[in-house]
Amino acid sequence: MSAGERKPDETEEHHVHIPDLPLRIRIALLIVGWLVVILGMAGLLLPGLQGILLLMLGAAILSVASDTVHRSLERLLERRPRIRDRLNDLRSKLRRKLGR
Repeated sequence: MSAGERKPDETEEHHVHIPDLPLRIRIALLIVGWLVVILGMAGLLLPGLQGILLLMLGAAILSVASDTVHRSLERLLERRPRIRDRLNDLRSKLRRKLGR
């Protein structure tokens, strides 16, 4: 390694910046995301609702609108790469549809 090159630090946090969305779309995503999360919490107690699925869907929707939620989910799911990849695919699809 030359003197100008820096060895990557393993403790550095990998930050992915989410492009800014118009305010009205962000507000709509936050409202819908929180509603789905609330339904997911109810689904943990009530039969017939898929609680975990709704919680993950709500988290994915919220992570599209918020960098903080996105980073938190990345840290939470770093030990679960398959779930993280599926969540990233869902985020990408949402982002593409909202970008139109």
